[in-house]
Amino acid sequence: MSQKHWNWLIALGTLVCVTGLLFLPSALGPHGKDEGILGAAGAIFGLGAMIISISLYFKASALKAEIAANPEIAAILNGKRPKGTCELCREAAPVIQCTMHKQSLCAACLVQHYDSRACVYVPAVRRVATRNARGASAVRS
Repeated sequence: MSQKHWNWLIALGTLVCVTGLLFLPSALGPHGKDEGILGAAGAIFGLGAMIISISLYFKASALKAEIAANPEIAAILNGKRPKGTCELCREAAPVIQCTMHKQSLCAACLVQHYDSRACVYVPAVRRVATRNARGASAVRS
């Protein structure tokens, strides 16, 4: 299901919760407490809350899968901006950089550029090295 479907289910769950709350005045009316209506109100409200929570869970997992599939979104969320556009097509964001030719390439242009004997590839967006990692790599060199 798409993100829109989960949004509609969240709205439906909210309406079910409101319906459960509408039963409360009749259950706690001036004539006394009606246990049957009060139990029904609690059950309806709980069902609405469960619909909302299930919808939020599946919406979050769909969003997580979407972020994992798109490196541009992942880079933006990690606080790193992709550097410009692909140097060959000038349309898509670069995914990889050829260190031999010093070119940033998108996934579509990488297929045309690929040469296993000459090119060395690194990700276009790299993590910032921490102080300990830099020191450990200097010791190994």
